[in-house]
Amino acid sequence: MTPRIAIAHDYLTRRGGAERVVLSLAKAFPEAEIHTLFYEPEQTYPEFQQMRIRTSGLNRFGAFRRDPRIALPLLASASSRMRIDADVVIASSSGWAHAFPTTGRKIVYCHSPARWLYLPEDYLGEAGPLDPKRIALKALTPFLTRWDQRAARTADKYLANSSVVRERIQRVYGIDAPMLFPPFSPAVAEGEQEPISQLTGWAGEDGSDDGHYLVVSRLQPYKHVDAVIEAFAGMPERRLLVIGRGPEKRGASSTWRPRTCAWWKGSPTRRCGGRTATLRR
Repeated sequence: MTPRIAIAHDYLTRRGGAERVVLSLAKAFPEAEIHTLFYEPEQTYPEFQQMRIRTSGLNRFGAFRRDPRIALPLLASASSRMRIDADVVIASSSGWAHAFPTTGRKIVYCHSPARWLYLPEDYLGEAGPLDPKRIALKALTPFLTRWDQRAARTADKYLANSSVVRERIQRVYGIDAPMLFPPFSPAVAEGEQEPISQLTGWAGEDGSDDGHYLVVSRLQPYKHVDAVIEAFAGMPERRLLVIGRGPEKRGASSTWRPRTCAWWKGSPTRRCGGRTATLRR
């Protein structure tokens, strides 16, 4: 009998590498239902609209869908209630989906153990000592750490998406997780390219000239895009294009030099025309 397979993911509220992994899993297992805490169609890849997606009860709150981080105190409980009836669950996890209970076996494909627990400075960025996020996280960390450790032990198999993540899994959970690199996406590397009209003047007459470096990243503290921008501030002869959006834009802009750097907040897919040296996170 063919096993019933399900896919789990933290939340489908953005366009990133982890969401591409879920798309690849869904392509490999087209009958699998996707289970996730939040789903916001306008913020993630349109392909998900053709798939069966089950969400948590918290999904009815628009503010949580737009920014799941503000629901942090509620997510452990919500994850523990995401029971999945399947023979095999493949959980794409950065902190929550690995905890979804299942009636069958569970394979966790780990993008990173929870950064808010084990790499809090990367997660909080420049939040000061009295910042509400830092205060709330400090209060919740003991409980969430115990909960997270128990959740990790419910997995039948852990896989790491890189050598760095493999080391984190070993350090945090004591689990020796084999590496399995994320799938290659020819649609991004070889798809149709379009000039970015907003770069007119900075990258040629129509925004399509090459000769610049490229960073494609969500602007989160742990991505450290600010360090790249700071490095280019000292190299006025080189140009940098940053494509992405997120809460760190204001901080990253503090060392911005318009002649050297350009910013575009739209989706990068199939729009990075020209020959670029890519620094991708």
